[in-house]
Amino acid sequence: PVSHIDMGNPHTVVGVDDVAVVNLVHIGTQVPDVNLESVMPGPEEHAITMRVHERGAGVTEACGTGACASAWAALQWGMLQAGASEVLVHMDGGDATVRFDSPTEGGLTLVGPSAHIATVSIDL
Repeated sequence: PVSHIDMGNPHTVVGVDDVAVVNLVHIGTQVPDVNLESVMPGPEEHAITMRVHERGAGVTEACGTGACASAWAALQWGMLQAGASEVLVHMDGGDATVRFDSPTEGGLTLVGPSAHIATVSIDL
């Protein structure tokens, strides 16, 4: 399945059998105006695994709006149990949880960890 979802930025979410074998660099450059997510179920019951090619950036380790779009698409496709209230999204850069405020109307919340990765000073 394929879904086009607007999260304030455009996403094309593609359901696949194995995200590890999808050539996101090749496919992502063919659709440069969207964020492209490949998604597969699991490994847990209420989880999906996602990889992303972000427009203008290439393959990245994680994407918050991509996690939300992918979880919503997976729910609509029946990849997840109908009426699921939350989904664990596995990404190369770490996991996040998408909570559905209203599974039928589209409200959702993204929950996940944060980590300090650098301190940068710039002289202007």
